[in-house]
Amino acid sequence: MMKNSDTISRRTLLTAAGAIIATSAFPRSTVAADKVSEDEATAVALGYLHDATQVDTNKWPKRAGAEGAKQLCNNCALYVDQGDGWGGCSIFQNRLVAGEGWCNAWVAA
Repeated sequence: MMKNSDTISRRTLLTAAGAIIATSAFPRSTVAADKVSEDEATAVALGYLHDATQVDTNKWPKRAGAEGAKQLCNNCALYVDQGDGWGGCSIFQNRLVAGEGWCNAWVAA
């Protein structure tokens, strides 16, 4: 007969299983190691470019004008600086975007 101290609680088991699933859901190379390509579907849909000065402000008016010109990935609330001009972005599953880039999901930090 097993004692209670010898059993794993359901909560512990589910927490461990969830952690295993979460860490294996994405290949290691896409977690925060690779850079987002401007050609990816999400990047295209959000108008992401590595160089914010190249954004078509007719298509993306949020980036237009003096206030829009101040919007860069590196001053967005969704950006986590990596110290090399690139940083993780929660929109792109924490993959790397250019600090001098921009997308329509920009949020003031």
